[in-house]
Amino acid sequence: MKELVLDEETLKKGWGAVGEYWFSVNDYKVKSITDFVDVERGGDMSENEFMLSIGYIPFFKVKRAELARAYINVVGSEKLKDKFRNLDDAECIERFWKCYNIYPHLAEGYETFTYNYLIGKAVDWCDEHEIKYVVE
Repeated sequence: MKELVLDEETLKKGWGAVGEYWFSVNDYKVKSITDFVDVERGGDMSENEFMLSIGYIPFFKVKRAELARAYINVVGSEKLKDKFRNLDDAECIERFWKCYNIYPHLAEGYETFTYNYLIGKAVDWCDEHEIKYVVE
């Protein structure tokens, strides 16, 4: 029986690499779009159409700004949360790391939160696409 292994390496592929990774519904492997640069595409197919035509679907994605906002919403004060409102993604990331370095309590639990958030997103993606998985 095929299963997608959700481990640290797999989770890294879903985090921050928006649009780069694709999942094979045939062999349950996650591959980078760069693995397909030498493959001939027919006609005027878009990248998305091409990947779908050869049995790949977009892998789950979590933007770095999404994760930063989620973390601030869980551990941040209302004052800190206000600092993140209405920021674009680049500003959000820049402000997050500034705050992370200024407020030591933000470092406590960050890695655990990140892992749990990514596992949650990966599991939701697997369930949505009816992909069997195992968490390691």
